[in-house]
Amino acid sequence: FAFAALLAASAGLADGAALPPSTAFDEAKITVNERAREDGYVRVTITPQDGAALEATVAVTKRMRENEIAKGIADALAAVIGPNYEADRDAGEHVKIRKANRGVAGFTVEIAFSAPGFAIILDN
Repeated sequence: FAFAALLAASAGLADGAALPPSTAFDEAKITVNERAREDGYVRVTITPQDGAALEATVAVTKRMRENEIAKGIADALAAVIGPNYEADRDAGEHVKIRKANRGVAGFTVEIAFSAPGFAIILDN
């Protein structure tokens, strides 16, 4: 039953239904736990409340450590979200994303990944 409901919900979104409300951040933290067990990717999308989505994709390789994954995320985000937003690694496996100044709109964060073995936590 739960699987059928999930499929129905997914089908509804694919048909143009509105997405559920999202939290807008002034700053967010991504934490990567564990290492990758297989090759894949991590995609992080930052969407300003008043703008278009900004997307960064990082290739993940088997046995890549959490610190390496976090560095890849921070570097890839920094290349696409400036000058209004900033991303950097604050302590090993943590990536901080924040507004570059107060006048900038808040943002939402979406994270997708395909490599098994590690977990990602989004916090504010």
